[in-house]
Order: sequence, then structure tokens, then C-alpha cells
Amino acid sequence: MEESQVKCPACGLDASYKYGRTKSGKQRRLCLSCGRQFSIGSIIDKIKDRPQCPACGRPMHLYKRETNAVRFRCSAYPLCRTFFLKVAVK
Repeated sequence: MEESQVKCPACGLDASYKYGRTKSGKQRRLCLSCGRQFSIGSIIDKIKDRPQCPACGRPMHLYKRETNAVRFRCSAYPLCRTFFLKVAVK
């Protein structure tokens, strides 16, 4: 794919530049319009059931994906600093 054909998956514009590499070695890009980081051909699976924060009751945001777990952080961060770890069952 040519440089001019690369489009941001969030806003659809072709204004992006190279922004390093992922852990697996794929080229990472940064959209100049919306600021989203993305890799060409990567598909992000949506989290269907986000937990509620046990401290304040707000929905939690995806913080970090690990090999066998997903970490969530409260959407009120930094006011509420609660984290939640969801371990994948095999």
C-alpha cells in the first residue's frame, strides 16, 4: 500500500505519518487529524462487557491488554484511581 493510500480507521483521512513500530514489528502510524495511533491491517476487537468501577460506579475503560488478561481503568481517572483485572479463562 502506498503512503498516500493509508487512511485513518477512525476519521478516514489520509493525513498520517510513520510513528514507530509495534511489539510484533508492524509499522505504527499517527493520524495528524484526530491523533489516533494505528497499524495498517490491524483489527481491534471491541470489549462487549466493560465492568463498572467498584468505587464510583462509572464505566471502566480499556487500559492494557496482556497475554491472558485485560486491565481496565476507571473513566474518572485521575479523580478515581481504581483498576480492574479481568483474566481470560481457557
